[in-house]
Amino acid sequence: MDVKTTQADRQLQEDKARLEAIVNNIGDGVIAIDDKGVIIFANPHAVHLTGIEESILIGNNYLHTIKMEDEKGNEVPIQDIPIHNAMLKGERFYDTSLTLVRNDGTRFPVAVTASPVKIYGMVIGGVIVLRDITREREIDRMKTEFISLASHQLRTPLAAIKWYSAMLREGVGGGVGEQAGELIAKIYESNERMIELVNALLNISRIESGRIIIDPVQTNLGELVRGVVEELAGEILKHSHTVSVQVSDNIPIISIDPKLIRNVYMNLLTNALKYTPDGGTITVSVTKDGEEVISMVQDNGYGISADEQRQVFTKFFRSSNIVQKVTDGTGLGLYLVKAIIESSHGKIWFNSVEGQGTTFWFSLPMSGVEAKQGEVTID
Repeated sequence: MDVKTTQADRQLQEDKARLEAIVNNIGDGVIAIDDKGVIIFANPHAVHLTGIEESILIGNNYLHTIKMEDEKGNEVPIQDIPIHNAMLKGERFYDTSLTLVRNDGTRFPVAVTASPVKIYGMVIGGVIVLRDITREREIDRMKTEFISLASHQLRTPLAAIKWYSAMLREGVGGGVGEQAGELIAKIYESNERMIELVNALLNISRIESGRIIIDPVQTNLGELVRGVVEELAGEILKHSHTVSVQVSDNIPIISIDPKLIRNVYMNLLTNALKYTPDGGTITVSVTKDGEEVISMVQDNGYGISADEQRQVFTKFFRSSNIVQKVTDGTGLGLYLVKAIIESSHGKIWFNSVEGQGTTFWFSLPMSGVEAKQGEVTID
């Protein structure tokens, strides 16, 4: 019995040493806390990232020792701290929007992964993994600047092509034959698609760089969405769609940036029209739910395949079943929509069944959105 116990103890010690060697040599900061939030372990990289000695970290409460700020530079409230939510809800949380404030006052962006530690279903502690994402942010910034620069440079020649091809279509400089006219029309249409792509790239670069202006005014969402539907009347008629707009009577006037939210409605409705076979039915509704206003755009179109739905809000995504039916499209609209809604303190979600249609919802707080100074607006 003693021999078995000794062997078990030795095995336990070896396993512990092996685990500590792994954790102490990984490139991320790892901090473990008990059920009261007291730090019981911190690997060398956590000490390096926080700038706090291990002897000070151990035994102190994580929430009072590790300082985090949000994207506005405000201290993160307890209800938004990943490990607090992980232990409260018993599930993993991941956040890349936080800034770690080191002991010497220096700051840098971090990706925070927080996971609860459970025994028999009971949360007995938590593990926080901190990763410095300064390099990733810098790469993203450079990519955004490149896209912005390239888009600006492309706009001038594209505008010239549009103008000259339009003049040729109208017969300026002499008439053209039927075949030449068809070729000119194709040039014009292809150029329009290129302009659409460039504008989308430019809008995304503006939002990602944080340079976008948010100028909220008191807005009637019912009037806003009806205006968008009227703008799309030609496309609706062309494809024999039926579009109904339902706005609840109790919708308040809310303070939002109408240009941004108009862009959201325009993208969602354009997608619904484009990805629904001729003669389809599209329903738009605006309703009140608690302290939020919920907008819905529903179609009975092609839908999105189930195994691709997690990619819906990523850049350049187009569902494989849709690409086969509708060849043109940038795959940037929904990424832009999500960015706009989140910048307006709202949320967006969807439900889709391939072959039956798709429904998008987005919420906006009735409290409205704060003004934000910037350099540019979106097109």
